[in-house]
Order: sequence, then structure tokens, then C-alpha cells
Amino acid sequence: LTLGGYSDWFLPSKDELNKMYWHIGQGSQLGNIGGFANVDYWTSSEEGFNNAWCQSFNYGYQFGNNKNNFSVSVRAVRAF
Repeated sequence: LTLGGYSDWFLPSKDELNKMYWHIGQGSQLGNIGGFANVDYWTSSEEGFNNAWCQSFNYGYQFGNNKNNFSVSVRAVRAF
């Protein structure tokens, strides 16, 4: 992804996305300062051959999901 003049975007791991939920997302005491939608987001962490981890920004939990599920959103990030 190249966006805003930057080409170092990546899909966060399950641990990174979980930290975002708790620190800048809906789970934060500061509120949703990251502007996340109340949806499930893919992470770059795999859970076996056919599944990858997702992070719910509606409820805060993580779960394995089939990689063929096209209803899950993505949120590319840059190092922080």
C-alpha cells in the first residue's frame, strides 16, 4: 500500500491490533481516538493453514476466522 506519500504500511499482528483496541480504540479510557469502526479487523497473525486471527472492535475479543471470509475489514498501519 502506498498512501499519503508513505509505502511502509502493514497489517498489524494480533497483539498489535489488540493494543490499538485498548489504547486508541473503543477499549481506551480516552475514547476511540483512532477512529476505528465497530467491525472485525483482520490481523497478520495466522491460526493454522486456513484461518487467521481477527480483532473485534465492537466487543474487544479476538477470534480465529476462515481466510475466505470477505466480510472482515482491514486496517493498514505504520510503525508507532
